[in-house]
Amino acid sequence: MSDLTYQDVIRILKLVDSAAGVDFELESGDLRLKVTRSVGAAGLVPAQPAVPTPRAAPSTPGATPVPAAAPASHEAVVAKFPDATPVKAPMGGVFYATPAPGRPPFVEIGQEVHKGDQLGIVEVMKLFTPITAQTDGVVVAVLVDNQQTVAKDDVLMLVRPKD
Repeated sequence: MSDLTYQDVIRILKLVDSAAGVDFELESGDLRLKVTRSVGAAGLVPAQPAVPTPRAAPSTPGATPVPAAAPASHEAVVAKFPDATPVKAPMGGVFYATPAPGRPPFVEIGQEVHKGDQLGIVEVMKLFTPITAQTDGVVVAVLVDNQQTVAKDDVLMLVRPKD
C-alpha cells in the first residue's frame, strides 16, 4: 500500500506539468510511477490548442450575448474588461465547460456567480480539477471553448466583481 495522499499526487502532477522535460520515477509501497516526457523528441508533435472565438458580454444592458463576429485576441477581450477578475487554468490540460457531454455549461456569459461556484473543469491524466469562482460577480467573457487544450495560467474567463 502507498503512503501517497491525493494532495501528494496533485503536487507531483503540477511539478510534471510545469517541467519542460521530465524523466521521473517514484516508488512508494507497492505503487510505482514512471513519467517520461521529452521536449523536441523525434516524432513528438506538441498539441496545438484550438484558436477560440472569445465571447464577451454585450455592452448594452439587456442585450443578448453573442459570439464575437471575428476572432479577437484574448488580450483585447481582457483589456475590454479591466475591472474583471481573470479565472486562470491552474494547470495545463483540457478545459471542460460542461459537467458531461450534452449537458448545459456550468456558467454562461451574463450569469451571476458566487465565490466557490464551479465554473468549469480542467482535466489532465484523468485527474479532474474543478475551476471555481474566486469572487462574487458576473461572468463577462469566456475565452476558451469546451474541450479546448489550455496551458497553466491561461485566462479561461473573466468575472466582473459585484458592486
